[in-house]
Amino acid sequence: MERKQRRSGAALNSLLLTLVQVVTTVLGIIVTKLLSVHFSLEEYGTYSQALLVTTTATSISILGLTNATNYFYNRTDDSGSKKKYLATIFSIQYLVGILIAIFLILFREPIASYFGNDRLGNIMLVVAFTPLLTNLIAMYQNLFVSIGEAKKIAARNFIVSFVKLLAVIVACFVTRNIVTVLVVILITDILQVIYFSLMFGKDQWPIRYTDARKELVKEILKFSIPMAIYVMTNSLSRDIDKYVISAFSDTATLAVYSNAAKILPFDLLTSSLITVLVPIITRQINQEEKREAQKLFKLYLRIGYILTCAFVGGAIAVSRYLMLFLYDSKYMAGYSVFVIYLFVDMIRFANVTTILSGSGKTKTLMTISIITLILNAFFNVVAYFFFGMIGPAITTLVLTFFMNVSLLHFGAKEIESTILHLFDIKEMIVVGAEILVLGCGAHYLADVLSNKGISLFFILAISFGTYCVMILLLNYRRIIDCLKKLNQYK
Repeated sequence: MERKQRRSGAALNSLLLTLVQVVTTVLGIIVTKLLSVHFSLEEYGTYSQALLVTTTATSISILGLTNATNYFYNRTDDSGSKKKYLATIFSIQYLVGILIAIFLILFREPIASYFGNDRLGNIMLVVAFTPLLTNLIAMYQNLFVSIGEAKKIAARNFIVSFVKLLAVIVACFVTRNIVTVLVVILITDILQVIYFSLMFGKDQWPIRYTDARKELVKEILKFSIPMAIYVMTNSLSRDIDKYVISAFSDTATLAVYSNAAKILPFDLLTSSLITVLVPIITRQINQEEKREAQKLFKLYLRIGYILTCAFVGGAIAVSRYLMLFLYDSKYMAGYSVFVIYLFVDMIRFANVTTILSGSGKTKTLMTISIITLILNAFFNVVAYFFFGMIGPAITTLVLTFFMNVSLLHFGAKEIESTILHLFDIKEMIVVGAEILVLGCGAHYLADVLSNKGISLFFILAISFGTYCVMILLLNYRRIIDCLKKLNQYK
């Protein structure tokens, strides 16, 4: 029997997710630091290769079903129809996920051969089912947001982060084997799927695979396949630089590049916000409330350039000290890559597919992503031979910018707007000037503190901390205004 959905305001839910993400982010930084310091470049490189393969396999096997879960669940109020669609969607994912796991097991030796790392073959046995589990967790998360249960996602993220930290501590100080982390993550993912399945059954209804209908498969795949191609090609575009580095260099170089190119969580609030807003915008578009969708999306983008761009701007100002603090001096060979990826972080908040996927325009997403992938594949290789390790990073930054512009252009058209209408240009100039002036001050202050022999932690705490406080004070009213307006949406 379907339970009543409990909805809080969008801003309140997103702040809840953000508060938990702050904790999980700190724990994630500790995890990366421990792994970077306690394991060699070759060991960390092997770990990075395993994650790279599973990330790609996850993107291939999801088949756009995360978006399909959101789209078909929020498209109708008929619980009987919802049950059939969800059962069919989850059945498709189980079938594809198991096939991918079998493929990774059977072809583990050729995979290891591509990376030139024999140790990777045995690790494939551990991570083969990770793509299936990761996809199921993402699908359940969408459902819990749709029924107004963001708190359960927050609790899950909190617990999983602590479990991962404990696994890393055991790997570093007890087993001294980085594979321990992958084994614990696998077990944790299995438990998460069981937890989400039981909780959704309690809050709504059990997803019974006997409710699946063959006749719905074609309709679901017609929506999801273009989205699947988008997700897959977008993931490959994001990771192709690492595959290029792997093909033309060694495991240690990949370890350096992987950490330097790691996406840092400066978009904590915006990522939480877009998670909460996805079902709301989907409903607005399906109900032809395009003016409301415009207002809501404009508020999201405003939060993005006020907070995300501002925080990343400060990080760029103190980037050398930040990289040393996050990783280790042996990774400083990738400093230039680290800075370039900070600029990628700065513009990443605008890389949202919410409007196009919510309106069913997945073919547009597919076309954009295919073009981006082709350009990425070509220019990553060319840039590597011309500029070395920094070349693929430059390619990623340039193509990310143009992809974001394309997504914003077509998304704006779908809600009868334009890119310029979605942004307050005067406000962006003001915020940009604040970032530039305060960033110069933070950079100078960090250098002064470093020359006086102050520890890395206090250099960052004082210089970056002062910068953040000043930015928040200058933009306090803007932020509060955005959050109040966002909290009206449920």
